[in-house]
Order: sequence, then structure tokens, then C-alpha cells
Amino acid sequence: MTTTVEPLNLRVPAAASTTALPASTTALPASTPVPRTRTPRVDQLMRVLAWVGGLGSAIVGVIGFAASYTTLEEAARGWGFGILAPAFPIGVDASIIAFIALDLVMIRRGTPWPVLRLLSHVMVGVTIFLNASAHGGLSASGRSLAHGVMPVLFVIATEAARRMVVHAAKLAAGHDSIPLARWALALPSTARLWRRMKLWEMHSYSAAVRIDQGREAYRAYLEWKDAMQAGKEQAAKALAAQMPFRMAKYGLSTEEALLVLEQEERAAAERDRAAAERKEAAALADREAAADRKRRAAAAEVAELHADHAVERERIQLGADLGAAQVQADAQAEAARTAAEAEAQALETAATAAARRQAAEDRQATADANRLAADAEAAAADANRVAADARAAVADADDRAARLEKSAADARLAAADADRRAADARRAVVDAEDAVRDAEARLNLTDMQRKARLVAREVIRTYGGDVDSMSVEAVMEFLAASHGTASKRRLEAAELLASGYRG
Repeated sequence: MTTTVEPLNLRVPAAASTTALPASTTALPASTPVPRTRTPRVDQLMRVLAWVGGLGSAIVGVIGFAASYTTLEEAARGWGFGILAPAFPIGVDASIIAFIALDLVMIRRGTPWPVLRLLSHVMVGVTIFLNASAHGGLSASGRSLAHGVMPVLFVIATEAARRMVVHAAKLAAGHDSIPLARWALALPSTARLWRRMKLWEMHSYSAAVRIDQGREAYRAYLEWKDAMQAGKEQAAKALAAQMPFRMAKYGLSTEEALLVLEQEERAAAERDRAAAERKEAAALADREAAADRKRRAAAAEVAELHADHAVERERIQLGADLGAAQVQADAQAEAARTAAEAEAQALETAATAAARRQAAEDRQATADANRLAADAEAAAADANRVAADARAAVADADDRAARLEKSAADARLAAADADRRAADARRAVVDAEDAVRDAEARLNLTDMQRKARLVAREVIRTYGGDVDSMSVEAVMEFLAASHGTASKRRLEAAELLASGYRG
């Protein structure tokens, strides 16, 4: 199987700088050679040949199957199969097609089983042997040869169809094997290439060759860059001039080889620019994180101050209530004592005037004074009880203040945890942006394609994927471009989003 290896994609952005390159490389056009196309007459001839081959293979297969069926049916009657004689040749020859079909299905589903292919080959030998020995046993006669050749026609048609299906399936899956001619012409390098394909599970020979081309081009670029940085301009010019001979073994033309250094120089500049953008984005994210942390800390301090003020107000209110209760109790006790003293004085004065007449009244007054004293003591006990209740209320307020302080500490811990999750999310966003830029760098996108993807990602991130919500003026400000350029990039971003692009 022959495979055409595509050369390196040497199209580079026209806006990239080329001042550091030799004049021999910058003067060449940045385009790849136009591939040769077949003429309509050749295409028409190939279609005719395909129809002839397919129709001829079908006719040959049908003739071979019919001849094998007739021969094996007659032989089966003589071998004692009886009523199963018509089914015997179908079972023998149809097993070949069944095994080949199952082999193709399992290959397509990624679970190949080589035993099926081996069994189909065994059944091919069986049907040839049975056809050759059906009339008089195996011999070198023309009769045995004629009966043995007929099933071969059917087998050839079946194997040809299998090979076409396998080849089409491999091409559809991106699989192409190393051509046999390369093994014969460059055995050591081909063996190394095959080893790399097996080690890294690469199924495409063309992709493996492109990787080798890119690696060799980058190695040459590094040598040229080292020479330029060391001030060895003559050596750098010599390396640039030798590029066509160095890249000849990778199938590049002279023009393509001379453009390798220019392409690698611009790719390196693009990588440096992308790295600077990633660094700037990371610094901006850090600044935003610091500002967010400050805002959260300020909010936590304000909440803590509000909690402290509430506790202090409740404590002052409880103290005021306790003082009022104590003052009221003291006032009641003092009033009771004053009343008792006044009444005792009055009784004593009356007793002096008429001791005998008022003796009974004096005793009654004394009893009343005792009762009033008891009432005063009860009022004092009530005042003490009110004071105890006030102290219990103060203790409850202190407990609520402690719980509020614990709640504030829990809130600060939750804010710290939210800060950590936000930092992880921002790092994930930065990593995703890095992955996108690396993927774009590997795709060798033009500057216009890259800016269209930047606009598409901005639409997804800021406008929820609705490109109509992002005006042309916003695109102009985002890209620092003119109105016409911004309108084109916005249209290209809309096409990318419509095709399923998600950054």
C-alpha cells in the first residue's frame, strides 16, 4: 500500500517580523507548491476501470461459487449426506464469507480476532481440496485441476472485497501503515520510525513523518538561533543555505526548506507572546484575588463590629433594668421604715398624754409596726430576687455574646474556604486558557484565525455564547483593531460558535 506524505504546513502570518532572518529566506513566497491534479479523462477512466473490476469480480465469484456448489453437491450425495447434500456446499463456501465478515466487524469495533482470518484460510484450503478430490480423488490430472481452480476464483473475489473494505476502514479511522518500499530503501530509519509508532500508539504513517519533519525543522532552527545569538552571522547564513539539503530526506522542496527557519522564528515569537499573555492574565487574577480577599476581610470586620455593638447595647440595657429594680426596692424599704418610725413616735406621744387609756392601742401599734417590718423584709427579699434574675439575664447575654463570637469565627473560616475555592477555580481557568493556546499553537493557526478564536472565547465567557450581544465596538476595543477588522473577526467567531466551538 502506497501512502502520500504531506509536507510541513509552511503558510505563515504576513504580519510576523522577519528582520532577524537572512535575506535568502525572507525573499521567498510563503506558500506551498500546488499539488498536481488528475485530468477529467483520467478520472473517467479510473471510474470505468473500477466498474469493470467490480463487475468482473462479481461475475468470477458467482461462477466460482456455482461451480464449487455443483461439484460439492454431487460429491456429497456419493459421500452419504442424503437430503443434506444441497446444504453441504453452502455450509463449506458460506463459512468463508461468514468468517471474513465477522473479522471485518470485529476490526471495525476495535476488537480484532486473528483466529477468524486463519479459519477463513483453512476453509479455503478445505473447499479447494474437496473440489479437487470430488471426482476420483486427488491426482495430477486436468480434471482435478479444473475442479480445484474453480473455487479459487470465488476466494480471490472474496479476498479482494475484504482488502478494499479494510483499506477504506483504516483510511476513515486515520490509519495508514508504512509502505513496503520505505522498508526496502531505508531500513534503519524506518525501523526507528516503526518503533516510535508502536511505543506511542500512532496509527498514521503520514502523521509520524510530519512529526519527524517538525522535530528536525525545530532542531535546525535552534542551531541557527544559537549561531545568530553568538554573533556568528556567517555560520547562520551557511546553516540557512544548507537547509534544502538537510530537509531533502524529509521530502521538502527547496522553497519549502528555505521557509522552515522563517516559520519556526514566527512560531517562537507567537509562543513567547502567548506566554507573556498567560503571565499577565495570572498577575491580573492574583490582583483580583487580593482585592476580593480585602473586601471579604472588610465585610467580616463590619459584621464583627455590628455583633459587638449589639452585645454591648443588650448588656447596658440589662444593667439599667437591674439598677432600676434595686432603686425601687430600696425606696420601698425606706418608705416602710419612715412610716413605722413616724407612727411609733405618734403612739409614744399619745401614750405619754394618756398611758393607761392608750396601752391597748400601743400594743396594737407595736403589732402593726412588726407587720410593717415583715412587709418591708418581704419587699427586700423581692428586690434581692429581682437582682438575682437580672444577674441571670446578664449571664445569658454573655453566653449569647460568646455564641455570636463563635458564629463570626465560623464565618471567617467559611470566607477563607471560599477564597481557596475561588483561587482553585481561577487556576483551572488559567490552565484551560493555557491548554487552548497550546492547542492553537500546535494547529499553526494564522493571526486572523487566532483572533477569531479569542473573540469566540470572550463571547462564551462574558456574553454567554450569544455573539449578537457583543457589538462591533466591543470587538474593536477588545482587539484594538479597526471597525472593518473587528466586524470580520466577529463574523468568524459567530461561524466558529455555530460549528460547535466551545473554547
